[in-house]
Amino acid sequence: MTRIEVFSDFDGTISLQDTGCILIDSGLGTEKRKAMDVQILNHELTFLEGMNIWWSSVDLTEKEGLDLLRPVPLDSGFLEFYKHVQSHQIPFSIVSCGLDNIIKAYMGWHLGEAEAEKMTVLANYGRVEGRKWIVTYRDDSPHSHDKSVCIRDSKQQFKKNLVERQRARELAGETQPEREEEHVVVFCGDGVSDLSAAREADVLFARKGRDLEKYCRTHNIPFTAFETFDLVTATIRGLQDGSLTMDEINRRQQAECERAA
Repeated sequence: MTRIEVFSDFDGTISLQDTGCILIDSGLGTEKRKAMDVQILNHELTFLEGMNIWWSSVDLTEKEGLDLLRPVPLDSGFLEFYKHVQSHQIPFSIVSCGLDNIIKAYMGWHLGEAEAEKMTVLANYGRVEGRKWIVTYRDDSPHSHDKSVCIRDSKQQFKKNLVERQRARELAGETQPEREEEHVVVFCGDGVSDLSAAREADVLFARKGRDLEKYCRTHNIPFTAFETFDLVTATIRGLQDGSLTMDEINRRQQAECERAA
């Protein structure tokens, strides 16, 4: 029996463009933002310092900002994926270095506001006062949100639940061992901010042609390259019906990271 849990990045993974960059570029400009990206990669500027400069440059009302983001396309397979995990009660969380108010608004456009409100969104906290965009960071990690934390917490909770169930069985006088349950954590991402989570996941999906895929190939991190969430859904179905095993997934992922781009 397999217990599957799915975590996914938002910008560039669920949405096909980075919503934060669109808003920041409206104020700071694309060239200046990209120049700061280079400074961050060269350790001349911290990511948090960059975030503070970026968001302070945005001069839009919340409505104006969201209007800029409405044309951003959703991954073509995401709605079917979301329907599948919901119908099979598979835990799903969005983990992002972006802003929760943007993510909830965007998902509301595609799923309906009521459904979007029920989603688990682990992101930085955003609010808009007039034309000022204010960010409260989720933690004090270099990327403002260490995405690996939620995966480690999930794995620890799973182990804790196994121990508690075993103790309960022993107290009840049950002698037959409980059927072994496998815990599989799936993570989907596209960029450098996903690296910490990528290293913790059991099944890693990296969007084709993006920084996470390149990093995984360079550093020999097993992964599955994907173009749409259709592949994520198919993999989950395979694990559920037994047509895919973790041994086979691990073999495929190791082969993918060793393949020349």
